[in-house]
Amino acid sequence: MSYSEAKVLISKGEPVSELNRMENLLQTVTAGYGNAVRSTAQYAIEIDSLDAQLFRQHIEALEEQVGTAAATEHWEALQVSFRNELRAYRDKATEQLERMRADIKAAADAMLIFAESVASNGLDHQEQLQEELGQLKSAIEDENLSQVRAVIGSAVSTITASVAKMQSSHKLVIAQLRDEMRLLHKQIDTERRTLYTDRTTGLWNRQKLDSQITDRLENDQAFCMLLVRLRNLKQLETGYSRAVVEGAIKALLQRFTAMIGEQTLLGRWNDENFAAILDIEQAEAIAISREATAKLSGTYSVLGNGAWQNVPLEAVAAVIDHPAHGDGASFHQDLLKMSAALSNA
Repeated sequence: MSYSEAKVLISKGEPVSELNRMENLLQTVTAGYGNAVRSTAQYAIEIDSLDAQLFRQHIEALEEQVGTAAATEHWEALQVSFRNELRAYRDKATEQLERMRADIKAAADAMLIFAESVASNGLDHQEQLQEELGQLKSAIEDENLSQVRAVIGSAVSTITASVAKMQSSHKLVIAQLRDEMRLLHKQIDTERRTLYTDRTTGLWNRQKLDSQITDRLENDQAFCMLLVRLRNLKQLETGYSRAVVEGAIKALLQRFTAMIGEQTLLGRWNDENFAAILDIEQAEAIAISREATAKLSGTYSVLGNGAWQNVPLEAVAAVIDHPAHGDGASFHQDLLKMSAALSNA
């Protein structure tokens, strides 16, 4: 378009109309995206009430961010967070459904055993046993050895069948007890996970990490320990709200998880340090450490108090390895030295 044509359009007010149209389109897209996010929370299938409640809270927080997104990086951050929330909830729901299927199968097996037991009971066990015992008593006085053997053989067969039926009927009770034990174990696992979880990030805490390290050392297992330290966390806590700082940390952890894999054991070592236990070769762990140092530091856009805030995070990473059949005491000493070195970095 030439300059003269542009002046004509401006004089006619057409660029203003185009801007209005684009603004209306943006508002429509924002409203549509917000409604999609809101609907995701409203129509989420509730399998576990606590998980569903947390999922809705996270999605509602994202919905607030949709209304204030003003830059490309805001929308990209929203998309990543939205996808991660959906994936995490899907994984939890899948795990819960698998447990439910196992419970239903166990109940169905127990009912099948019960039905088979009822169908094959026939005469009452006590009457059968008394009848066979009476025949045995009569056989004692019988001088016909062949007849005695026949009676004994028949009694043995009947008693054996009766015992088998009683055992079958008891399997229902055993199956029910197993179901109760499974539910009890589920409750224990939930409580144990709460005990071992960092409340701020949802990661494993130091106690869980220590137990995993101890297990690997006792089994003479080779592994690597990767520490990521947030060097400016204390300074950020004086300049930003707690919610904003936590939001930035969660965004960093999402990026970190993408580097090490979702199945890697990741936890919070202390307030400023995060630790990952890597069951990989030392060279590969060192490469990940260098990548973490290079890519985790940066500015993270976080919504706080109704506005987007740019939070700069400074991260530094280091790694040590423990070879198979290595010295556990030396590993702990090296770990302390590495943690101290990161603190001074």
